[in-house]
Amino acid sequence: MIDRLIICLAILLMVGNNYAFDIPQALEIPIEKEFKLTQTQFNLLYSIFAVPNIGLSIGGGIMIDRMGGRWGVFTFSLMLGLSQLFIAFGGCYQKYYMMLVGRAIFGIASDLLHIAVFKVIARRMPHCLGTAMGLILTVPELAAALNSFLSPYLFEKTHSLELPLLFGLSLCILSFLSGLLMIYLDTKYDACLVEEPDEEVSLSKFKLTKPFVRMSLITTLMLAAYVPFLDNANKFYHERFGFSIMHAGRIVTVGYIVAAISSPIIGKISDSFTHKRQALIFISTLMFFLSHLQLYYMPHSTHPNYMSVFALITLGLSYACYSSILMPALQSTVPENMLATALGILGIIENICMAAVPMLSGFVYTFLKGEKDRMKDVDIIYLVLAGIGVCLSIGALPNQDKYFKNQKDAIKQLYQKHEENNNLI
Repeated sequence: MIDRLIICLAILLMVGNNYAFDIPQALEIPIEKEFKLTQTQFNLLYSIFAVPNIGLSIGGGIMIDRMGGRWGVFTFSLMLGLSQLFIAFGGCYQKYYMMLVGRAIFGIASDLLHIAVFKVIARRMPHCLGTAMGLILTVPELAAALNSFLSPYLFEKTHSLELPLLFGLSLCILSFLSGLLMIYLDTKYDACLVEEPDEEVSLSKFKLTKPFVRMSLITTLMLAAYVPFLDNANKFYHERFGFSIMHAGRIVTVGYIVAAISSPIIGKISDSFTHKRQALIFISTLMFFLSHLQLYYMPHSTHPNYMSVFALITLGLSYACYSSILMPALQSTVPENMLATALGILGIIENICMAAVPMLSGFVYTFLKGEKDRMKDVDIIYLVLAGIGVCLSIGALPNQDKYFKNQKDAIKQLYQKHEENNNLI
């Protein structure tokens, strides 16, 4: 019961992060008009989100391994709220560079908050990691879906960026309070498993194994085929499939909703069939590739093309697979006491991609100015990323039967220890 409550609080903790992250995407056209930005300048709001983490995520991961996941949840959820305050002021007073600085700080806090939450959950619930991770990563995406509806609505009512940005700030504050309650419950009902910071954690002690490197590349490529695409999805569906800006925002939410609904089922499959994880990894990457294949080959239309919704359904299922299969698979390649360090290393690779891909897509879009269907050419970038991921997923984890048998035995031992300690409380 307590584990379920902690999962719910972890979901609420991530709601503010996911809602605030996508506010620029929901208000892309108003922001571009008010700040007089090019597509590349607008995409910089997302690239700058990732740039600082290229160097800082590994240091933050080591710090979380040393200080503990609870410390990380408190520190970085507070930092998240303060950064959104900075962004809101920049938007209200039309200070583009203030927004960029705020987005950079927000990016640092967001990445390290994810790592801290993963650290707490992996330590507490190793027996149902796929289900827990799937819920924590996909359900908060409903907040991003809400943002696609609500931010344009609030802007239309007020003709100002002030209210949408301040509403995002209020959700970040509520998320911080949820984090405090999560820390309290995790501490109170885990008295026999006191979280002892590991002061001996260092980068030199981390073993860079082939399974970890390959899984890091796969998860990064899949994330790069998902997040940057959705950052410009409103504009993509408006220009390529004939939806109005408001209608495109509503259509894009389908992917978020499908991911949230399907993640408990996919998580259960992931937890129950760890010995078949090799096949599940391949299917997950293939889903991303198929979703962008649909988007690429669907014809350009000046009227709403509702067939394009099927691509979003596939993309939503793909993200549920990423959350419930790919991330737990990656975490199974490293010891629990070095998990945050491993995710910090992953963060370096991910943030290089998250910084480069939006800038590349913005460059291609600008370069093809005057073309009738330039969004189709932009989608080639995501199609190639997903295709490389599919190739890497073939033979992703060598000696899988022996490898996952050892992992399953280790998880059983952790689960038995967890249950024994719960009985003592």
